[in-house]
Amino acid sequence: MTSWYAQQPESSMLTSLSVQRYNLSCVNLYKMKNNQIKLANRLVSVQESATLSLNAKVKQMAAGGRTVYNLTAGELATDTPGYIQSFVAERLHLNKYTPVAGLPELRVAVALHASEFYGLDWIRAENVVATTGVKAALSATFLALLNPGDEVIVPVPGWTTSYRPLIELAGGIVVEVPLTAEYDIDPTAIEAALTAKTKLVIVNSPHNPTGTVFSREALESLARLLNEKNITVIADDIYTKIIYQDNIPLVPTCGFNNLVVVNGFSKSQAITGWRIGYLIADKLVADAVASLLSHMTGNAPLPSQYAALAALQHDDQPPLSTISALRAQRQLVLDTLDASGIPHNSPGGAFYVFLDLRGLTNDSALWCSTLLNETGVALVPGEAFSASGFARLTFVAEKHLLTEALEHITTFAQKGLVP
Repeated sequence: MTSWYAQQPESSMLTSLSVQRYNLSCVNLYKMKNNQIKLANRLVSVQESATLSLNAKVKQMAAGGRTVYNLTAGELATDTPGYIQSFVAERLHLNKYTPVAGLPELRVAVALHASEFYGLDWIRAENVVATTGVKAALSATFLALLNPGDEVIVPVPGWTTSYRPLIELAGGIVVEVPLTAEYDIDPTAIEAALTAKTKLVIVNSPHNPTGTVFSREALESLARLLNEKNITVIADDIYTKIIYQDNIPLVPTCGFNNLVVVNGFSKSQAITGWRIGYLIADKLVADAVASLLSHMTGNAPLPSQYAALAALQHDDQPPLSTISALRAQRQLVLDTLDASGIPHNSPGGAFYVFLDLRGLTNDSALWCSTLLNETGVALVPGEAFSASGFARLTFVAEKHLLTEALEHITTFAQKGLVP
């Protein structure tokens, strides 16, 4: 006998199911209000990623019917390349665990690619761990290397919205050190910040949030300094495939003795949602990271590992059309900002421009919030990067949307000082 539920239209069944879930959620909410669960002290200072939170807010506004211009997300607007889609689609029937460190053929492919890309002859498959995104690589690295009270130098502005909580959850202490006025790494400032507790220095070039490519002179000077002190560098190389100038100095090529490289395919291949990254390190560190991940995430998602393998078969280079579009969008932003008089930098890589709002506001977070509410244009305030008075603009949007957004920014800035 056919049940009443099976006879109902799909929309009715969904509605009925929604009511059941709502009733259940009300019961759970009542129980939650009366429980004694307390969060761990380590979460007191941990907040949601400012960039992801803002991106979610903007998408919610758009879903509500508001016209918005999302210049916040650190991801390409293009589809995942067809060669990745087809390669993965042919392997969707494969559904078993892999070794925690990743498919053996993927680890070999990463090692071969990195050896050639960086010109380093020590990289082998045993030095590679595939991870569920770069954040997992960073988190496990901090857990593997930091003891309580160890200090980690983070140049700022920087991706402190995630570096800081990941370091602090591992028991480390963040020491922020300013970049130069041109957003280059500053070995002198870092040397002044070194203590007996300094364990790691994070170097991210091309740089988030400015897109700056650090100079070889500064990087090699920093390498000499840190090698003398036996301090390890974490090279966050996620943007090394999105560049607008030739022969950029790659951090791992600048002479650092103690080196951990984290990288991934999210930015180069437009697969941010696939969550696939990797770590390259001394075997001792790689094994420790794999051991930790065996209890945290297990292996990275299998389809995503195959996506990475497909990317490496194309040398992990973004499609030429992607770089061409980014170059044009970058130039559009720079030309418009120049004409508007808003101070800014000129990025050598990634897809960000850093706006100096200090002549427009005493509160960059409020300025960005007001801009969003009045015009629908979303920027990330500098507070997310330990740089009050600034804002990050991501230029991955389609040209017509980017043009409209820039017109709104220019008009809003012309209103004068926002307190």
